[in-house]
Amino acid sequence: MRLTPARAASRATFNDKTMDIICTCCGEPWSIHHILHDAPEEFIRDGALITACECCKGVRPKLSEDAREYLDSVAEAASMFGDDLDGFACFLEDFS
Repeated sequence: MRLTPARAASRATFNDKTMDIICTCCGEPWSIHHILHDAPEEFIRDGALITACECCKGVRPKLSEDAREYLDSVAEAASMFGDDLDGFACFLEDFS
């Protein structure tokens, strides 16, 4: 596939924008590309809801009460987004 200047410009814009989803167990952010393509076997997830990642392996670290409430809220929202990872990543960006 030939890379035209317009296609290169759109690719640069897309690549400059990282879409992250956070693990609701530990709060670690992960790019959607990594979740879906680089290491999908390292995540336990149901759609946009990640309950374990390669960082925490599903073991909850010690977190403040505020951090735990935030992650619980994120988990509720992730459940509502279902399989729409892009939509959920945009929501998280607006939410933060």
